[in-house]
Amino acid sequence: MPASSVVEPSARSALTRFAVPLAGLVTSLLCVALLWRAQGLVDSRPDPYQFSAMAESLLRGEGFSKFGNLLMRRTPGYPFFLAGLYTVFGVRLLPVQLVQCLLFAGTCWFAQDLGRRIFNPRAGLLAGLLCAVHPSLLRYVPDLHLETLLTFLFTLSIWLSARFFDKPSWQRGIPLGIVWGMASLTKAVVLLYPAVFAVLWWLNTRRRAARAGQPAPPLTEALRVGVALAAMALTIAPWTIRNFVVTNHFVPITSGASDAVLRSYVFSRTEFITLRKPPYTDAENEVNADFQRICEAQGTTWQKDDYETDKILNKVAKERVLSDPAAYIKKSLTGVFTFWYQMTSLPNSLFAGAMALIGWSFAAVGLSRAFRERRPAWLVLAPIVYLNLFLAALLSLGRYSVPVWPCLVVLAAFGLDTLIARFRSEPAAAPAS
Repeated sequence: MPASSVVEPSARSALTRFAVPLAGLVTSLLCVALLWRAQGLVDSRPDPYQFSAMAESLLRGEGFSKFGNLLMRRTPGYPFFLAGLYTVFGVRLLPVQLVQCLLFAGTCWFAQDLGRRIFNPRAGLLAGLLCAVHPSLLRYVPDLHLETLLTFLFTLSIWLSARFFDKPSWQRGIPLGIVWGMASLTKAVVLLYPAVFAVLWWLNTRRRAARAGQPAPPLTEALRVGVALAAMALTIAPWTIRNFVVTNHFVPITSGASDAVLRSYVFSRTEFITLRKPPYTDAENEVNADFQRICEAQGTTWQKDDYETDKILNKVAKERVLSDPAAYIKKSLTGVFTFWYQMTSLPNSLFAGAMALIGWSFAAVGLSRAFRERRPAWLVLAPIVYLNLFLAALLSLGRYSVPVWPCLVVLAAFGLDTLIARFRSEPAAAPAS
């Protein structure tokens, strides 16, 4: 057999895997250089949440003193990320954009490798390429929103969790825990997912053993995921200690759960979920005015002391939920759907909703096949369900679905792969172990 016939498949596979991050890099660079300046569909203010200002304050040695004891519902991960880049490149937007292009390319590669590991190489290739052209993922690359960094870290954690599931060990658990911690410090909504993963990992580990005719793993096996959880706790601990020092209370990352719950009652009203009125302006302004009145009634000023504000809003939120639990359930059920489409305008929301509907349609096909073939699709399904339901219970907006879009794309890619296989009459794959 000629040597070329042996080398060619491996070389082709390597080229294919290299092509996906390259495609992601090219599309994100085009977005930064051309599309972002030309578009008028979304707000192009470079720093709407003052993350750059927070990073510059860090560089001046002033810390976060101007941004509230608990950063007013923000988290420190993205400001630290910006401060690191500013230290190297100066306070300039372009280096941040270029680094975020690299993060985007990395996210595409992780999506590809997740598809390859869980399903097959073609599904992985489709997933990576679809991520590389996904508008919701590309939208946040050019400006100073935390979504690009958060999506990269969250997708990386899911990739690491797939490797851990394949071969659990403390060597794989430590980096998984560290990345969980970094993602949580970028946005606190990630904080509870590791516990969900730990339970699902243990149940699926026992199920795999039963299918293989092996005895159930001893409880000591759970220590392997415990190492990951410990690494996560240690990663977050310095910030938690900092919060205790400045507030004299235990706050793992940030406050704001009650703020989110109270906002969601307004954002889930009919005029806002149907986009007859713009939620990001009218709903936001209505809630802010209401919070000002609530705090004034308590003899203080809204956000003067963010921990004090949080305590006041906690009491109001608790009273509202307990007095009318049906209203809370209704707004949470509404949030399951607004998570996928409620954006800044009707055109944006319709487009986001259409993409989600298409994605879930293909994902349903993929999930059906994955169930038949006993493939561990839960590794990418669980993060989607977790974040969707968790934010539905708090405040659920279309922008918040961005971190789990790579997971949905992986499932949709396997659905597309299934349809291609049916069209070509390809033989069914053997069930996964």
